[in-house]
Amino acid sequence: MRFDQLVFGITKSFVIIGLLLLVGCSSSDSDPEITDSCAGIVDPSPADVTTIYNTMDSLWTSQQKWTITEEMRFGSGLEENPIFFSSIRSIDVDHNGYLYVLDSSPQEIYVFDHNGAYLRTVGSKGSGPGQFENAAAVDVNENGEIWVMEMQLGKLTIVDSLGNYLRTERVNTTGWDYWNYPGGFDKLGRYNAMVLCYKYEEEESELMLARYDETFTPLDTIAIPSSSSEIERFTHSSDGSTYSMSIPFQGSFIWDFSNRGTFWTLLTSEYQLIEMSVGGTPLRQVSNESEKIPVTDADMDEAIERMQWFVEEGGKIDYAKIPREKPAVESFFSDDEGNLWVIQSDTTPKQATSHFDIFNSDGYFLGNIQVPFKLDRTSSSIVKDGIFYGITLDKEGGQVIVKSRIEK
Repeated sequence: MRFDQLVFGITKSFVIIGLLLLVGCSSSDSDPEITDSCAGIVDPSPADVTTIYNTMDSLWTSQQKWTITEEMRFGSGLEENPIFFSSIRSIDVDHNGYLYVLDSSPQEIYVFDHNGAYLRTVGSKGSGPGQFENAAAVDVNENGEIWVMEMQLGKLTIVDSLGNYLRTERVNTTGWDYWNYPGGFDKLGRYNAMVLCYKYEEEESELMLARYDETFTPLDTIAIPSSSSEIERFTHSSDGSTYSMSIPFQGSFIWDFSNRGTFWTLLTSEYQLIEMSVGGTPLRQVSNESEKIPVTDADMDEAIERMQWFVEEGGKIDYAKIPREKPAVESFFSDDEGNLWVIQSDTTPKQATSHFDIFNSDGYFLGNIQVPFKLDRTSSSIVKDGIFYGITLDKEGGQVIVKSRIEK
């Protein structure tokens, strides 16, 4: 879940990978009432911090080491799964092992069963009941309901497992968007929505997480984890909009839900994992031995290509601020057992596989695991019930979802 790029604006409405977009607020008399989601804010509480210093020595024995074996692929016109994904925005897996894929271009959700068979398409582009205009994430609850968040519109659409429209809920997030959306169901089954909470004493709004139960009844509101280290950015203002992007290879701050109601965060530049309470108090600090990786000419060419949108908007790049070494790791996520999967940075320009450092739920380094394909780094991965779901690119650059089994 990345928070390293953002854009502020009131005159333009678009989504760019890794960007947070503010385009203004709108409402309608016919819209469902926006939930008062800022009640019951959790306050910080003091706690002791456990510090863990890991070396690169694996706790796994050679017999305990995990391996990943590919089972099937979805998309890119494959004969057995003839769906062409144009731009996968979000994926989720339910308790039956059914896969749900949100494609942002047609605004449709494709559903596959646990054997890979295509079952149905849910939703379509539009503003009617059960339709989506700017869907940011798909999540499936334990009852099989499909929850689709349109954060930029402040709208949550809920349909049943067959795609029949049930209801629409509203949250006060109108105008904001993330890619990838950091909310959704956490490991304890609570739904988390990014909301703007107005702080009356300061007379300003703050972006926070509102938590709900599976009936969308508000539970509480908590602060979003934040980095203690400042991360510098390139910025540019034009025509009433301000554009901002992270500096390549500088590192980033990422967080994810743990399986015990807390957060895990990662500062990639330092390779530092911190478990935090919902009040923002550090509980466990984990470090791992690592070495930064030299930035190659190919790395720089790829970074320049990714920054092209910023230049086209009139932004200027100060190349002297771009580091010549990159962090050893790029991102991480927490699986359904609480293990932490930290993805290593590529060491070669044409690397054909992806590699993870695996930590248990207490932050102890277990070992390394290789994914037998190159992950698309702009997309999220999921590990559930011993299955790894990741997104890769085919030879033509089309997106393909790969389902692989984890052998432990």
